[in-house]
Amino acid sequence: MKHDSEYVALITYFQQRVELSPQEIDAIKSAYTLQKIKKKDFVFQQGEICNAEAFILAGTFRVFYCDEKGLEHVLYFGFKDWWVGDMASFYSNEISNVSAQALEDGIILTIDPAKKEQLFQQVPSLERVFRIITQKHLTVMQKRFLLTISAKAKERYEELIKRSPGIEQLVPQHQIASYLGILPESLSRMKKQLHKS
Repeated sequence: MKHDSEYVALITYFQQRVELSPQEIDAIKSAYTLQKIKKKDFVFQQGEICNAEAFILAGTFRVFYCDEKGLEHVLYFGFKDWWVGDMASFYSNEISNVSAQALEDGIILTIDPAKKEQLFQQVPSLERVFRIITQKHLTVMQKRFLLTISAKAKERYEELIKRSPGIEQLVPQHQIASYLGILPESLSRMKKQLHKS
């Protein structure tokens, strides 16, 4: 039996954006599956089809890809009340180019593509919610892409800290360095220079 307490954060997230009837809330609870995940476990992996979109109840996650040399490149981090997934793989049933991994023990609510489509039939207002989520995600990714090619590492770091205050308490320094596209030593030097100024 599903306990209401496990779904409070997700229902609240949706209710902040649309009105939901009791029947629609029940449909949401039925569609999502609670999953406890251990540190270093994967929600989905590069080279496989991403058949789970996850809402984070607890924990910190990283979404990254490995290049042909085996080097890891962090695309973004996921925190409480955020989503992790690979939209391209999830919606097109194609092999994913990225992985999502827990940086600490966590709890997520997952949904697969078929259940999500069924949920849209039962709760049509959620299509609007996910359209807005997708728009925001694309906006953030476009901004990140532009920063990567046009801004210095210091500017990218300052933007990350501004957008995600407290990230340094949640994410290891080498992961932040990977996100910024620099070496951990370079990040250390940059932080020392920023603290001096």
